[in-house]
Amino acid sequence: MTTDLRRIALTVDEPWPGMYFWVLQEENDDAGIYEPIDSAEAPASSYHSALAAGYIALQAVCGQTGPRRGGAVSPMFISPSIDLQHTTLQ
Repeated sequence: MTTDLRRIALTVDEPWPGMYFWVLQEENDDAGIYEPIDSAEAPASSYHSALAAGYIALQAVCGQTGPRRGGAVSPMFISPSIDLQHTTLQ
């Protein structure tokens, strides 16, 4: 099944203790195999820092149109599956 949606995963790798690298990987033609498309040039000192930096890189890859190949995408509304009406915290 081919679609114009790019399947991009953000992962954090720790090849050495305390050294975290973010990696962006993209699925290769719906084959279930992900190949690296971008990664950190230097390690972060925490998982959280690497994840945050990777998220910024992911936003740059996706740009304004989202993770799609080609042009702009029409917005689509999907109703939430949970009830967000009156909630009381106890």
